Amino acid sequence: MASAVVAIPFGHSAQAAAQPSGKQSVMEVAATQDPSDFIRGLGDEAISELAGDKIDDSSRQERFVNLMDKYFKMDQVARFVLGRYWRNLSDQELANFADLLQKYLALNYASKFKDFDGEKFVVGDSNENKKDIFVNSQVVRPDGPPVKIVWRLREFDGSLRIIDVSIEGISMGITQRDEFAAVIQNNGGKVQALTDMLKKKTGGN
Repeated sequence: MASAVVAIPFGHSAQAAAQPSGKQSVMEVAATQDPSDFIRGLGDEAISELAGDKIDDSSRQERFVNLMDKYFKMDQVARFVLGRYWRNLSDQELANFADLLQKYLALNYASKFKDFDGEKFVVGDSNENKKDIFVNSQVVRPDGPPVKIVWRLREFDGSLRIIDVSIEGISMGITQRDEFAAVIQNNGGKVQALTDMLKKKTGGN
């Protein structure tokens, strides 16, 4: 599949950035919902909604959360970053944590779109590994080597959703899981300690 190029802002030092599956197979979904086009759509919306310095930080973070709602499977991401500890939570507690996680990720990543200076987001091909699809892409920078980004997709109820992002081989999910596990372990295995930390960082209640 030929690569397509769209402009998308990323910081020059880009770094670590469930319901049962439906009856359709990944192969069937790929035939109707092209994985590379799915990621390309995310790029187009990110440019439109997040790029430039005329958007205030609060609005940019809110728009970032909205994009995650549309393209990510946040309850799956939340379970992964919590590791075994997610099993200690009720469904409502997990949903609340997923919402808080979105705000935390937006706080950390949305600002990378502020200083757009000509980077280009190149969406490449995709490949399948068991039930997941991996879409290759690069951020091409005018004054440095390209940054490789791999998006991990999975089908949920007939639609593709992102469950992880790897930047230069560093998984966002694994990075957050390691960070969060340390907080939980240092507080007697209590997820509430992590929740309190995230609320403090994001200004949540």
